[in-house]
Amino acid sequence: MLNDLQNIAKDIDSLLLNDPFPETVKPDYLRSAVRDYPVRGGKRLRPALVIWCCELLGGRREEALYPAAAAEVYHNWTLVHDDIIDQDVTRRGKPACHITLQEELNRFQLSPTDAARSGRDFAILAGDLQQGWATDLILRSAEHGVTAEKILLILRKLEQYANVELISGEALDVEFSLRNVESVPETEVREMIYLKTGALLRFCAETGAVIAGGTSDEIDHLGRFAAAAGMAFQLRDDYLGIFGDFSSFGKAIGGDLREKKATLLLSKSIAMASESEKNTLLSLLGKEEYSAEDLKIVREIMQKAGDAVRQEAQNLADESKQILMSFPDSPARARLLALVDYLIDRQI
Repeated sequence: MLNDLQNIAKDIDSLLLNDPFPETVKPDYLRSAVRDYPVRGGKRLRPALVIWCCELLGGRREEALYPAAAAEVYHNWTLVHDDIIDQDVTRRGKPACHITLQEELNRFQLSPTDAARSGRDFAILAGDLQQGWATDLILRSAEHGVTAEKILLILRKLEQYANVELISGEALDVEFSLRNVESVPETEVREMIYLKTGALLRFCAETGAVIAGGTSDEIDHLGRFAAAAGMAFQLRDDYLGIFGDFSSFGKAIGGDLREKKATLLLSKSIAMASESEKNTLLSLLGKEEYSAEDLKIVREIMQKAGDAVRQEAQNLADESKQILMSFPDSPARARLLALVDYLIDRQI
């Protein structure tokens, strides 16, 4: 699975690096920003999901490549906007898009405040252009064997799963940060997780199935498989955000606590803690820095909830694999099963 994932990543890297869509964007620094995140690399899990679901139903990889690249570009524009919303300054070890643009705009001798605002403004435009780029890639898949009827269906799914559900999930995530964390029930957190993470993966899987000419049942089954896998992935990510090791996880441990994110892990921890434990946990939310002692206390309070979240993630992974087992054995099915294991067992 990992070898083929690397091959897909190389194909996507090459396609995006050489794709003509951004070439006419002006000014030049905005054009560079549009290309930036998509060509930084990454695991390319979403393109792989498109391609492997297509191959699972007997479709051709060549036909799936442009929609797969579109899924990656779409994912990246959401990251550009996420980094603005979350005020993150880095992405994949490099400056975030709005920070790079802020530095570019120093050529206009702006004040630090005006440069920061303009950097955010141009980053929003970069994300908007990336969204258009994703649509353009889907449309140009007509030049690579995908019929107009299938393209129309894929674009309809893009509107449903990405432009409505995913953005709604992001909106709920932002709203939760404005509410008292105790007021956000687990049902709402699960809905947000599906919308923010599972919906785009569902789009990827169903897009691959559409390209292959799958039946409505096959398309739906693969959509449910991907949605469950996506939720398992997010629960694993939330777990690692507290119980992971920084050297392998690659992100600051305790970041969700600092941002007071309403994760399922936090919601369960509050519900399962004693009154004194709950008060201690709430007092530790929103700190700028977390010492080793802080994290030790948090982990002790969250341990039972952590075990429950790990089990729920495993149950979702098992559900997604069970759906896959209803399809005939093939190399594509083996890769998709291995992908689920990778998502749930990963340390990074």
